[in-house]
Formats: sequence, C-alpha cells, structure tokens
Amino acid sequence: MGNQNTTIYDIASEVGVSIATVSRVLRGESNVSPATREKVQQAMDRLNYRPSSIARGLTSKTTHSLGIVLPKLLNPHYAMIFTGAQEEALRQGYSLSLFSWSSLDTDAYNPATMLIERRLDGLIVCVEYSPPGRDELVQKALQTLRRFMPVVLIGCVPPWYDFPSVTHNNAAMMRSIVAYLTGLGHENIAFIGGIEEDKDPHRRDEGYRAGLQDARLPYIASYRVYGKGTAEAGKEALDGMLNSLRRDRWPTAVIALNDLVAMGCLRSALEHGISVPSQMSVIGCDDLFCAPFLSPPLTSINTHQQQTGARAVQLLISGEQLRETVSWELIERASCAPVHKETED
Repeated sequence: MGNQNTTIYDIASEVGVSIATVSRVLRGESNVSPATREKVQQAMDRLNYRPSSIARGLTSKTTHSLGIVLPKLLNPHYAMIFTGAQEEALRQGYSLSLFSWSSLDTDAYNPATMLIERRLDGLIVCVEYSPPGRDELVQKALQTLRRFMPVVLIGCVPPWYDFPSVTHNNAAMMRSIVAYLTGLGHENIAFIGGIEEDKDPHRRDEGYRAGLQDARLPYIASYRVYGKGTAEAGKEALDGMLNSLRRDRWPTAVIALNDLVAMGCLRSALEHGISVPSQMSVIGCDDLFCAPFLSPPLTSINTHQQQTGARAVQLLISGEQLRETVSWELIERASCAPVHKETED
C-alpha cells in the first residue's frame, strides 16, 4: 500500500529538485529531462509514494474526470461494468471516459502516456489473467500508471497485486457451480473457456478441481478446454471435445467461461443432436441480458457487474486502499436439469 505520510515535498527533497519539477513529472509534462524524470520516478518507488485520494489530488486542482480501461467492448459484460461506473461517477460530480486495449502484457505499448495526457483524476483498470510469464509486464504497466494517478483494479486481480480492487473469488464461485451440478447427479462435467492460468489461488481452475474433489470425482483432462471468451470459441471448443470422445464419454454438463461461450456450446449441442438439458446441462456466467431469451433459457451466474463498476468509482474517489470481493448468485433457468440415467430393459 502507499505511504500516506510521503508527500511531493519529500520526493523533491530526496532528488534535490523543486516542487514544481516533481509536479511536472506527476502531470506527465514533457519539459523535464529524461534523467530527472527517471530520478523522480525512482524516488517515488523508493519512498513508496502513492497518491492517497483524488481529494488530495496530483495537481493543484482536479479535472473531475475519471477513466476506465476495459479489454473487450464487444462483450456486454464490460458494458454493464461501465454503466455502473458511469452512473456512480455522475452521481458524485465526475465524468467518466472509456478507454480500451486488449492487453496490458505487451512490450510494444505503454498506455501510461496516452492516459496521463488526459489529466485524469484517477483510473479504473480491468485486469484479466495473463498467460504464464507475462505477469511481470502487466504489473510494470500498472506501476507506471500509478506513478501519475490513483488506480483501482477490477476483474481477475491476483492477490499479490498491491492495489485497491473490486473483484470476485472465482475459485469459490466455480467450486459452488460444480457442487450445484453434482447435486443434480452429474459426474462428467466439462469446463470450457479461458486461458491456462498460472499461480493465482483464486482462479477458476482451482475451484473446478476443488469441486470435483469435493464430489470424489476425477479430473479428466479432455473435459477442460481452454479458449477465448466468445461464442465462436465456445462452439469450436465443444465441437472439438465431442468429436474427440466416444459418445458414451460425452459430458452430461458443461460449465462455460461466460454466457457468450455458453451460447456457442448450445449451438454445438444442437448440431450434434444433443438435447439441452435432458442430455446435457449448460451453465454460463455473467447473466447477460440475452440469457433468458436463449433456447433453452440459460442458467447463469449473476456477477453484479454494475455494482462492481460503482464500487470501484467509490474507492477511487475516497482513496480507500481496500480489496473487496463482490457477491454473486446463481440464476436457475431451463438449461440445467438432473442427469438423465439410461435404464436397461
């Protein structure tokens, strides 16, 4: 966490420059030599300087402008987060600008420059799991941003990220989903979507494995297919799984990374002549607006995206250095049913 007692006066004294120079570095102005800028940034890191809140500000006056960075704007899940954040920002007298990039873990793109130029009072960043070996690049990008403005994280935030955040315990959520399906009698449960996550104990794969262990069921590698969070990817993943397995080994239940992946799974099941839910249950996540209108209506997890966005804005404005977990709830619809047991004549 940031050192609440460290000020820009301390930074200026440490480096041997004026307060104005430190302020120019914080504002991202170009009229500071690279060498001086680096010294100031190193001093901020060394003294663990962090802007404590928007009220104290990074400049002599605030712009009452916030930013939110979301990765995939075509996914309605992120639109719901933005809606909640925007409504809360407006309620508190701030505007909210939307920025998008697909990934923070790239060497070629430094997002800080673009965002600093906007003179934002604070920033919400949605973090997704990074492939193994890319985590350091994500943290580097976030640390760069935090040198210039308060930052609150949402999304899949690993516990070792030292930032205020609003997120979910995805492992606990997934464990509960598996328990729900095993409670319906399912034993062959597949999980489709997402990347092969690394070391976060809150990742969904941990919950998937734990749920199977709770039910004394084996982990079957062919039932876990990684992939993008799109409908096309969901269909392709389930197509590949079904085509590679004997019919008697087909899963009786499929957990999809999100509702878009679940849509693709429903299409794949239809094309393979599988009746949902009598022969295969399908469950999604995010409870998008389309979930009740699919055929059959989709059982899904309501992750309270608007609440997530609103609470992130509240933390950003208050400066509270908190890590909060948002609740979630299972919305049961017609895409899940007790497993159908074949009987012998």
